[in-house]
Amino acid sequence: MKIQINNLCKKYGKKVIFDNFSASVDFDGILMVKGKSGLGKTTLIKMLAGLEKPNSGKISVPAERISFMFQEDRLIPFVSVLKNLTAVCNEEKALKYLSLMELEQEKDASPLSLSGGMRRRVALARALCYDSELIILDEPFKGLDEALKIKIGEILKKESNARPIIIVSHETDGADFCGAETLDLDKLY
Repeated sequence: MKIQINNLCKKYGKKVIFDNFSASVDFDGILMVKGKSGLGKTTLIKMLAGLEKPNSGKISVPAERISFMFQEDRLIPFVSVLKNLTAVCNEEKALKYLSLMELEQEKDASPLSLSGGMRRRVALARALCYDSELIILDEPFKGLDEALKIKIGEILKKESNARPIIIVSHETDGADFCGAETLDLDKLY
């Protein structure tokens, strides 16, 4: 997938996040976006997904259907775990991803009854369930123990064979969990 960013400018009030930022990124599989805290990683992926607009400049992403996982889980609290997934895919596919996330026993539970790590895996399963051309994940490893991070990394590697994935992670070894290429904003901007 080739992403083109030309003269991107983005600010919130007086705070400038990007000022004439340009980059061309061509990757297969998984791209890990990294950089110092506050550098604009989350803002960048939100703009890639069309969830935020730049003040000026242009972003070209060759995908119409994008699946996005926010830093917050954003689950629907008043429906079951399974219904959170079937909001974006059929039941068979939802059950497949719940099984991959080791959450099949929680399918009828309320998201509010789950631990933080479990809710994170439900949010990830929902992002993977959606029939998209590109998956963008903001902090998918947050709240997971080492064994689960490795397992999730393997799942993401397999998923990336069918469609590209962009990940933002503060995990220093996040790219190692899933064999990702890296885009280091510290070096580009």
